[in-house]
Amino acid sequence: MGSQQKDANIGGPIQSLRELFHFSHFTHFYRLYVPAALLIGVVCGLFMVAFQVLIELSILAFSIIPTFIAPLIGGLFSGLLIYGGAREIEGSGISKAIELTHNPSHLHPRTSVTKMVATSVSIGTGNPVGREGPAVLIGAAVGNFLGRRLGYHEDSHLRVFIMMGSAACTAGIYKAPLGGALFASESPYRRDARLGYFVPFTLSAIASYLTFTLIMGLRPLLDFETAFEFSLVYVPFLLVFGLVCAAISVLFSVSLLSTRNLFRRHLPDWSDPIVGSLLACLIILLTGALLEPELTVAGLGYEVISYVASANVPMLAILLLLFGKLFGSSFVVGGRISGGVLASSLFVGAMLGSVFGMVFFPGEVPAFMFLGMGSVLAATTNTPVATTVLLLEISHSFDLLIPLIICICVAYLASGGSSLYEGQKVTRDDEEPDFYAKISTNTPEADVSPVNLKHGEVLPEESE
Repeated sequence: MGSQQKDANIGGPIQSLRELFHFSHFTHFYRLYVPAALLIGVVCGLFMVAFQVLIELSILAFSIIPTFIAPLIGGLFSGLLIYGGAREIEGSGISKAIELTHNPSHLHPRTSVTKMVATSVSIGTGNPVGREGPAVLIGAAVGNFLGRRLGYHEDSHLRVFIMMGSAACTAGIYKAPLGGALFASESPYRRDARLGYFVPFTLSAIASYLTFTLIMGLRPLLDFETAFEFSLVYVPFLLVFGLVCAAISVLFSVSLLSTRNLFRRHLPDWSDPIVGSLLACLIILLTGALLEPELTVAGLGYEVISYVASANVPMLAILLLLFGKLFGSSFVVGGRISGGVLASSLFVGAMLGSVFGMVFFPGEVPAFMFLGMGSVLAATTNTPVATTVLLLEISHSFDLLIPLIICICVAYLASGGSSLYEGQKVTRDDEEPDFYAKISTNTPEADVSPVNLKHGEVLPEESE
C-alpha cells in the first residue's frame, strides 16, 4: 500500500536506467545510420573533389573560345544528353532531389556521373550557372544508390540516405558542414524543417567536408573583407534592404519558372538547352561590350563578387551585372541546361547589396554585399536557418551575424513563400504519417540481429 502511494506521488512507476536513457533505441539508431552516414560522407566528398577537378579542367579547355560563343557548346551538350535519354541532367537538380526526398524512387546509377559531367561542361563553357545545385542531386543519387546496395528498400529509410547524401555534397562543395546539414533538413519545405535525423545528416556532412578539404584545402569560398560594427542606427535600413531583397528574389523565381513553362509549351525537349544558351550568349555579348573584362555574368561569378567588393565599380555596371545574371540564369536553367542557381542567387544578392551600400553606406559596401547574398539566397530557397549558418561558414564574417539575421528574416517572410524549386511542400503536415522510419525500442534483445537492424521497423511518427 505504501509503495503504491509512493508511486502515485511521483507520477507513475519507477523507470529503470535502461528505459530512462533509451539505450535500446540509441543502440539500434547508431548501428543503423552512423556507419552509413560516415560512408556516404566520404564517398560524397570524393565525388565533390572529382566534380571540382572536372570544372577546372573544363574551364581551362574552353578558355580559348570567346565567352559569347562558348555557352552554346554547353547548351548543345546538354541537349544531346537529354535527346539521348539522360533526362536526369536537366536544370539545377535540387527540385529532383526534393522530389526524391518526398517520394524515393530508383535513379539510374549513371545519374551522379552524367550530372557531374554535364554541369562541368556547362560551367566550363561560361553558362551563368553554379555547381551547388547539381551537387545536391549528385549527393541524393549517391545516398539512394548506397542505401539500396546496403539493403534498405523502404521509402522511410531511403529518404534518410538521400538527405544524408544531399547534406554531404552541399557541405563539401561549400566547405560548410553545418550549413550543408541544415540545408538538407530545410530545403524540402517552404515553412518548415526536418531535424529528427539531424545527427546523421551532420555526420555525413562533416565526413564529406573533411574529405574534400583534405584534398582541396581549407580556403573559404569568399575571402573579401566585410568588417562591420553593428548599431541600432542600421536597423531601419536593414529592414528596407530585406524588403528589396525579397522583391528581387520574387522576380528571380518568376523569371525562372516563367521561362521554364514557356519553353515546355512551345519548344521540343531537345531544343530547350540550345535556345536557353543562345539567349545567354546574347546577354554575355551585350554585357561584355559595355563592361570591362573583369566584369562578366558568365560562369560561377565568385571572382566577380570579390572584384566588385574591392574595386570602385560604377553603379550602372553593377546593375547590368545584377539583371544580366538574373535573366541569364533564368534562360539557361529554364532551358534545362545542367547547372545550379544557388551561385546565381549569391551573385544577384551581392550586386544588389553593392548598389544599396553605395547609396546609403559607401564605406560599408562589402558588408551589404554579404547581407544581400544571404537574404536573396534565403528568400529564393526558403532556407533561412541554413543560409544564415552557411554564409557564416563560407566567409567567416561572424561580426555580421545580427544584421544578417535581420535581413534574412525580413526577406524570407516578405517573399511570400516564392521558390526557385518545384516540389517544396509547405510544412511537415503535408507528409504521410510514415514519412520517416522510427527504430523500434520494443524489440527483445534475443531478436536483435543484423538482418532485423538492417531493415528496421517503420512505426508511425509521434505527434509534435
